Amino acid sequence: MFEEYYQQAKAAYTAGKYEEARNLFLEASNSLLLSAKETHGAARAQLIERAKKLSRLADAIPVSTPKTDNDPASRTAVKGGKAARPEKGGKINAGGSDEETVFIPIEKPDVHFDDIAGLEDVKETINRRIILPRRHPEVYKAFGRSLNSGILLYGPPGTGKTMIAKAIAAEIDAVFFSVRCSDIVGKFFGEAEKNVKALFETARTQECAIIFFDEFEALAAKRGGHSTVMNRLVPELLSQMDGFVKDTEKTLILLAATNRPWDLDSAFLRPPRLTEKIYVGLPDAAAREYLIGRKFKDLPLADDFSIEEAVSATEGFNAADVNEFCETMKDGAIQRTLESEDGLISPITGEDFRNAVRIVHSSVQQSDIAALQKWEASQNIG
Repeated sequence: MFEEYYQQAKAAYTAGKYEEARNLFLEASNSLLLSAKETHGAARAQLIERAKKLSRLADAIPVSTPKTDNDPASRTAVKGGKAARPEKGGKINAGGSDEETVFIPIEKPDVHFDDIAGLEDVKETINRRIILPRRHPEVYKAFGRSLNSGILLYGPPGTGKTMIAKAIAAEIDAVFFSVRCSDIVGKFFGEAEKNVKALFETARTQECAIIFFDEFEALAAKRGGHSTVMNRLVPELLSQMDGFVKDTEKTLILLAATNRPWDLDSAFLRPPRLTEKIYVGLPDAAAREYLIGRKFKDLPLADDFSIEEAVSATEGFNAADVNEFCETMKDGAIQRTLESEDGLISPITGEDFRNAVRIVHSSVQQSDIAALQKWEASQNIG
């Protein structure tokens, strides 16, 4: 009875049926306590301890009912027994055994390719490899073209890799699992491998799902080092990835992002795992103009302020740097407005621009760009 209650509870939680999941976890806990009464010694103590963990897990689940049972956008992630913002997604556990870990998707992203500045070549590749095959599956099936594969997004930090992953999910209406190393690696022996298995099992319950690994090098590092956790985790992750991308009955997509692709175990880069490798580079002039123009839309600008000069000054910046540059330009105008005796709004001036040039610099290291280009050449990526 325990196994039946436990599996039903996990399925209910994945479907967003919180109250039902909570009750089923409690039933599973009670079934363990009943078994403990018929057991003695260490086995009895283990059953009682796990029953307590399941009870804590049940208490951590919110009892509020989402808008619809199958709407991942209304699900709430719970960590440490407290409700978190639903868009964060993640996992819940009872503070101990990974056997009581349940992964949940984040709110369906509201980001589309039109919201992403530049990166037209990246968008085109993704449209060809992911979007069109899902919109016209019959055409790809007629040509025997596989719809499922993994994609590695690599490039310097702050270039929008996470936003691209979210936009893919929005374009194909996929349930989106965003995963970091801390969601997988735990403090107990064998916990990481079981967490990986739980993640992929949960994703397979969806008709259309994306698993997105951010900072993938933290999970998929080369084997052979002194970390016994990673040496056990990598084979399990590879095994689960193989089954995920080969599942032809559903739309299941694996995405991974990294700033350090050379740190990845080479096994992850072989088909059918991360077959497609897409470089997400720094924003070009047109993209920077779009970003800056959007930041200053409808704002008061002095005659000596030039967006063109701002675009030129941010050469070599990533998107995060461009945003900081724009925010810094606003500071002078805000200060003048606060100090103004007449209460008039002060426009952003050329001096504000020159001040930002002195303060804000690119956070991108040229050595990192060179290393990425060298790795790209070694992979013969066109």
